[in-house]
Amino acid sequence: MAKNPVEKRVETLRDLWLEHTEDPQVRLLVWRIPDNADRMLQAFFEMQQHAGDWTTPDLFLRFEAPFDTGFGYSRALRQALADSYVDSKDSLREQGVAADWPFSQLPLHDSASGVMAMLASFAQHHRAQLAHLRYVNAVLAPNGVTSQDGWEAWLDAALRSPGLAADEARVRLTLVDTLSDRRWEALAQRHGARVRVVEAPIDMFDIARETVAQSGGSGPTVAYRQLLTDVITLVEKGSAAQTAARAEKATQIAQRERWPDQQVVLQMAVAGAYVKEKNYADAIKRYRDARTCAAQAEQDRHPMAADLIMQTWFGEAGVWLVAKQPEKAAQAYRSAAEQAQRVPNPMFEIEGFRMAAYSYAQARQEKLAREHGALALRAAKAVAPAERPLTTMALALQDLLRLQDPGRTEKLERSAADYQAAVAAAHLHAEQQAGKLGEQPAPADLEKIETAMHARFESSFQRQRQEREHLIAGGDEFFRKVVALARELLNPLWNGLPEIKHPLDKDVPEWSEPPQFTALPDPAGVIEAAAAANSNAAAKAPASAAATA
Repeated sequence: MAKNPVEKRVETLRDLWLEHTEDPQVRLLVWRIPDNADRMLQAFFEMQQHAGDWTTPDLFLRFEAPFDTGFGYSRALRQALADSYVDSKDSLREQGVAADWPFSQLPLHDSASGVMAMLASFAQHHRAQLAHLRYVNAVLAPNGVTSQDGWEAWLDAALRSPGLAADEARVRLTLVDTLSDRRWEALAQRHGARVRVVEAPIDMFDIARETVAQSGGSGPTVAYRQLLTDVITLVEKGSAAQTAARAEKATQIAQRERWPDQQVVLQMAVAGAYVKEKNYADAIKRYRDARTCAAQAEQDRHPMAADLIMQTWFGEAGVWLVAKQPEKAAQAYRSAAEQAQRVPNPMFEIEGFRMAAYSYAQARQEKLAREHGALALRAAKAVAPAERPLTTMALALQDLLRLQDPGRTEKLERSAADYQAAVAAAHLHAEQQAGKLGEQPAPADLEKIETAMHARFESSFQRQRQEREHLIAGGDEFFRKVVALARELLNPLWNGLPEIKHPLDKDVPEWSEPPQFTALPDPAGVIEAAAAANSNAAAKAPASAAATA
């Protein structure tokens, strides 16, 4: 049976891995992939856990612990490996492998060298039992990095460590970057032959086209699917003219088969291609043509028609905004919000009114900006409290603060930036102190360094809270009412964006200093007054009609 395009790419990745890891000098392999191919690469790593034509003689271990400090990251990796081993003991026994690796008896060193030594022990122990095992490969993919420089220093130390540098080392490392973000180029240059960068030919657009072509069959559905895949590919890789020409062929099928929803998809795709070329007039025309098709879908009672109409308004609004016509953008965003009310979709209703407010602010129409910001908050008020943090309500609040007092709002933001800088400085100081302890730091010494670092975090956290509270107290009544509304509807500790949580994730009762709040006015009327004024204006001149002008 012929292999599908995904299977072919996985086998290509397998062949590339085997080819480049044959070199005994290579210790770290960097996969350089197209920006859209991360999921395909993750599938390759996952499939290594299951026997098949795509597997290698190596064991792949994926580590996603965030990087904060080198010693903290090292501790997290060692713990993750131990936990994973304990969890897999039953599976190993089923495969006839004795689950007797004595990891608890190994020296506990929270350093890059300590992690490599633990991986080396793991590899050596299981290679004696599994004749086919070649390498243990650690895929390092932290889900957050406090300091890129710190992480690179950790990798430098790992590459120099005996567990990885020795000629007989059975451990390999894997990192991933992209064609547009070649973040590991400098690392590869520093370490020469020990780091290998491999470009992986796994573009998802190509895979999609091949999948459609291989699916077989005949008739309008198959032909349309092939053309649609081409259109999506051309939006990314081709010109607007090429995209439009291909979309026209697909549109002919959609019109003949009476698929107005698909006509919407095609028109919006072409609009996106025109936006890439800064041809805003044709992009807007396409979004409006898409809305006409969506209206037809609504007449045909298509279940997604209301959503499609909403999407065309958001698309048009975005074009007006990048074309530097904020008033028209505001009108279109308002129409998008009103359509979201009809869907109903509160999250997009909030976003539509918020962006209308933002656009009016750009047009220096502060009264309309304030009114539409209040409409965004009114929409958010109808959302369940647990779901409000998932919306853009906080951004709407911050925009209202900026509109009322831009200088004070900038200082709130700068206070957060200063706090983040203080945290980064505390991390750096701790790293420097830990570096003086060598490759085998004593746990007690690291504990002292970590305790001091946490104390600096807490001190900086309390300082920024006091600074922000002082700034809020000095604001005018409307400014303070907006903050009061935020604390009532979103978070009782809210003091502006970026939002700063306790550095050690402690709840308020555990804080070293309880929060001291300034007295705030009753926020009643902030939403109602602006919404009422807006309703009166809308009755005289509907924004949806103006937005089509």
